[in-house]
Amino acid sequence: MRVDLSIKGIKDSADVIEEVGSYSGSTLEGIATLKEAVVGDLSFMSGSKYERELSETKASVIFVPKECRQSPKDNQLFLRVKHPSLMLARACEAVARSMWPQKAGGIHPSSVVADSAQVHESAYIGPFCAIGEDVCIGLNTRIDPGCVVEDSSTIGENCWFSANTSIMRDSKIGSRVRIHAGVVVGADGFGFEFNGERHEKVPQIGWVEIESDVEIGANSAIDRGRFGPTRIGEGTKIDNHVQVGHNVKIGKHCILCAQVGIAGSTTIEDFVVFGGRAGASGHLTIGEGSKLAGCSAAFTNLPAKSVSGGTPAIPLNAYQRITVVQRKLPELFQRVRRLESQLGKTN
Repeated sequence: MRVDLSIKGIKDSADVIEEVGSYSGSTLEGIATLKEAVVGDLSFMSGSKYERELSETKASVIFVPKECRQSPKDNQLFLRVKHPSLMLARACEAVARSMWPQKAGGIHPSSVVADSAQVHESAYIGPFCAIGEDVCIGLNTRIDPGCVVEDSSTIGENCWFSANTSIMRDSKIGSRVRIHAGVVVGADGFGFEFNGERHEKVPQIGWVEIESDVEIGANSAIDRGRFGPTRIGEGTKIDNHVQVGHNVKIGKHCILCAQVGIAGSTTIEDFVVFGGRAGASGHLTIGEGSKLAGCSAAFTNLPAKSVSGGTPAIPLNAYQRITVVQRKLPELFQRVRRLESQLGKTN
């Protein structure tokens, strides 16, 4: 994409350890991968496996790891940094601000806001939104078109809810929370009891609490508690199409990748990482700092700082050894049949 980035601004936003080479321009016009970059672009090299692409790239300014010892071409600048990808992300902030500028406060005339709602004068309510009774919306919060915020919900400062987000009643959301399009916060938990003839619904009378600096990806769902809250801890990042069941407690600074599913009443402690399509059954504790590999499922508690994989989840190194053996099973089966045949002939 075409942008207008100041070289000075890029340097000021990054923790540059060393500059190698030089670029004659004062601005850059694009951001691209090493392979796709052209003259005038900013790019980055995230690891040694991209050394060949670095040697061939046409990018003009490149964030490279501090240990990189390649030399730039003529009219090319390398910025040695500790975290190239993070530094590129910081440089992209200016681009993001130009693409999604801060909206001036106000309520679009097509939106319906209850008389008892308290909306800060700096908050923006876009077209065709519905804001319920006793809702409180904080300073500089942005609510894009088609969103619903139901009764008695509280939203903090500097939040941003993309189009068609639904915040069900009694939800409590902190500050600087980013919720992407199609997310539903506070839908009923999935609770039914079989009475001998049919499944009878269990009322879900709890709520959802989302602490500050959380991000929730598109079309994810955070169910309300049966009793009490479902809670998402500070700084946790949730990808697209993630399901969080009723009364789940997720700690601080966790990562849940796409299509993760967490069954009801499970506790996920701080700094846990779930790979894509991983899951946990109900009423478990996933220990602090643990990691669960993609497409894995936990059916028992996982200890702190553990790394697990497979279904059911076991220590990752054991799972990897089992996977290697599984690939050899057809060959091993044939060897066993040959041995059985030979033993049969001998006997």
